[in-house]
Amino acid sequence: MEEKIQSFRLEWGKISFDGTELRDILFVDGRVFPRDYDKLNKKYGSIHLVDLDEAKELLRGNPWEVVIGIGHESLLKLAPDAETILKQRTALIILPSPLAVDRINADIKRGEKVNALIHTTC
Repeated sequence: MEEKIQSFRLEWGKISFDGTELRDILFVDGRVFPRDYDKLNKKYGSIHLVDLDEAKELLRGNPWEVVIGIGHESLLKLAPDAETILKQRTALIILPSPLAVDRINADIKRGEKVNALIHTTC
């Protein structure tokens, strides 16, 4: 049986959990996935956008809330259609990444069903 993630730790350029470090992540239905930089760069020329595909992924498992960590300097943006679908289907929380990680950790501790996307740099 897979153990549940207990908490995340954020540093510039990486997020740590259960002995693993990644750059930007999607936390969906209790599992962590790296963001698909190649797809985002090919489609938008940047990784600084949350698109509709990622928004739909963040809705998997019907979370109570979705937390978006928009980076240390708040440079990550949501595409309008992504923001709309998230607001229509769940509580959407958009915060600078350090605060977003604090929020996710508190939600996990309370047993809340939360999904998230965390941008670990700018």
